[in-house]
Amino acid sequence: MLKVPIEFAEHKLGNGLQVLLHQDNRTPLVHLSVHYRVGSSYEKPGLSGFAHLFEHMMFEGSEHVAKNEHGSYIDNAGGRWNASTSKDRTNYYETVPSHYLELALWLEAERMRSLKVTQENFENQRQTVIEEKKQSYDNRPYGLASLRFEELAYENWAYAHPVIGAVEDLQKATLEDAARFHQTYYGPGNATLVLSGDLDADAQKKVGDYFGSISNRTSSQVPALQEPEQSVEKKEMLKDPLAMLPAVYLGYHMPALGSPEYYALSVLALVVSNGESSRFYRKLIYNNNWITNLSVGPNQYKGPELFYIWFQVQSEVNFKRVLQAVGQELERLREEKILAEELEKAKNQIMFRFVSRLTRVSRIGELLADYALLFEDPQMINHDLDRYLAVSENDILEAAQKVFRPKNRTLMVVQPGNG
Repeated sequence: MLKVPIEFAEHKLGNGLQVLLHQDNRTPLVHLSVHYRVGSSYEKPGLSGFAHLFEHMMFEGSEHVAKNEHGSYIDNAGGRWNASTSKDRTNYYETVPSHYLELALWLEAERMRSLKVTQENFENQRQTVIEEKKQSYDNRPYGLASLRFEELAYENWAYAHPVIGAVEDLQKATLEDAARFHQTYYGPGNATLVLSGDLDADAQKKVGDYFGSISNRTSSQVPALQEPEQSVEKKEMLKDPLAMLPAVYLGYHMPALGSPEYYALSVLALVVSNGESSRFYRKLIYNNNWITNLSVGPNQYKGPELFYIWFQVQSEVNFKRVLQAVGQELERLREEKILAEELEKAKNQIMFRFVSRLTRVSRIGELLADYALLFEDPQMINHDLDRYLAVSENDILEAAQKVFRPKNRTLMVVQPGNG
């Protein structure tokens, strides 16, 4: 447990809204974050992309706030704002000077109560998302490969399909489809509101004043995220005309966020990939100069996860040589415990990262919301670090033996050029 625990109050309004309040009066700032329990995994086949679409739609105005005025209000107050969508949740946030707290509360309550889901707004943002997919994926090196990899690795459509959705689904979607999705998920009974920062004694009352009268229209449907055990290795080769170098995607199915294997493999990811003394760095970069970029670790989904290994290969190097070296290292991890000094270094890195995130009220607010939604326990903010620090060499060995099996592997190789 943290020596100085993060203190917060938890309340629930009559309409079901979960409210978390963390008071820190050292700086005159307040972070407000609303997390809705809906992401792309909540969508239905043929109706993909709605969670991400509403990340845009929620800025299209409400009964008393005009189109795009939400951001303008926060900008003029000297604040910051944004939103994001994942497989498991959608969040909207503002960080403002504390004397503008009621402005932020009013804006978030406005769009929760009376968002304008109109044909004009729907059509505008549908086209915006389609253009975003072109820019972020279709016309970017490895963009389509990153989407294809999870389609290949996951059998369950909930996690297999991309957050941004399929263009054909967005094109055929109707306003009624969008309105139904909004009605189901974007209400107080399906949301967590966090205030973190320079709060006064009336903060909880202010939340009730702005949000308490919003009716709970939601009827949240929790997706089935179970993934069948993989019994044979999956392989695929792709050509990417925008890629300058080959790239290799590896994925191993692993248990969900918060499982013992999650903590063990999160620590292991640092052992093999973080810093110049890590195993992959020494073997693949320092000793041989085979790769240019490397990313390793769990994909941070609430349900069944993938342990990712991604790397770019130098143009003159055969990717099979690098793949063999990675495979040998993973097999070594299945056979031998890591060294005590490797484990100590990884835990020190985790401790530094975790404590560093607690230096800003905005990060504390987002952590509280994430623990509330993904772990269903905001108190995890005071206990999560302990779980990482409790990981032993045996835990890592057992997780590696369970996860890094050849039949559990998904492999995709991206080569430059036209298909």
